[in-house]
Amino acid sequence: MRFAVSRQPVREAFIKLAENGLIQIRPQRGSYVNKISLSQVRNGCFVRQAIECAVVRRAAGMINEEQLYQLEQNLHQQRIAVDRQQLNDFFLLDDEFHQKLSIIADCQLAWETVENIKAAIDRVRYMSLDHVTSPEMLLRQHHEIFTALEKRDAEAVEKAMSIHLHEISESVLLIRQENRDWFSEE
Repeated sequence: MRFAVSRQPVREAFIKLAENGLIQIRPQRGSYVNKISLSQVRNGCFVRQAIECAVVRRAAGMINEEQLYQLEQNLHQQRIAVDRQQLNDFFLLDDEFHQKLSIIADCQLAWETVENIKAAIDRVRYMSLDHVTSPEMLLRQHHEIFTALEKRDAEAVEKAMSIHLHEISESVLLIRQENRDWFSEE
């Protein structure tokens, strides 16, 4: 199979993957997929939780009816993706939901920071959806976040987000037990 793609975009993609710690490029030898770093996942989860809990706390005091409607529409699209078992669509909508929260909190930099640290986390997220963390449960947690935002309850929304993001930490442990050779301690 051949693709009509020049080398430059492929090279740039490999550089981006290497910057995110997903692959290792060895000149004149090849490129290799890195194992999932438990340390990177743990640190990424810690930073993401700190940022996103602060974001939703702030958003609770700033959200307006139009923004609630936009979140509700996103949740509706998530429901459709879950019902149709379209996991890739669900992941995109999940990320969009979290990004919208940063926009509501008037802190797009928060989402940009999360985006920069979540490469290792996303590997675990993708692996967990098959059998560890159901999209149905994640959607239910998104609804709990939404409900707390509707009530403008900063404490409840922060707690709901904390519970939601803790799922990733739990997933890592279960996936690692099943696939030890995919992980490194570093």
